[in-house]
Amino acid sequence: MSAASQGQISVYDIEEAQSEQVRRYLDSPKNVEIMLDYDGEGEISASSKVWKATLWIYVKVRNGKIQKVSWFATTMGGLISAYGSALTEIVKGKTVQQALAIQPKDISEDLGLPETGFGTWFKRGLVEAINNYNAYKLSPWKRAYKPRQ
Repeated sequence: MSAASQGQISVYDIEEAQSEQVRRYLDSPKNVEIMLDYDGEGEISASSKVWKATLWIYVKVRNGKIQKVSWFATTMGGLISAYGSALTEIVKGKTVQQALAIQPKDISEDLGLPETGFGTWFKRGLVEAINNYNAYKLSPWKRAYKPRQ
């Protein structure tokens, strides 16, 4: 049974995974930025037989809400741009708890796609960024020892 018949898109089928929302984000990606004044940073690497990439998610939190969020990846092609744009647009303005409740399928559904695996990758990056934010919030002195890019 193929991955597509199980409700997932194979990495080999990614180029054909198009929806109106995916095309919009490919034409005009959102929130692609290496944020230097972040409150939390998540870094996740992933690879397959076809590609290898590192993803960074950055969050700026004020009064418990995500005021600003951005992403950057070592590869920007195809669905990576769409997933980064979708996740960051979904998360903006949400509380930290609401952001953590977002599931990979929510990101895929926003794009009009079945789950591809990219949703899980981006969710892990978001969780890492929020965990990093919480660690700095509990021990602000640690930020002084974190080298900035």
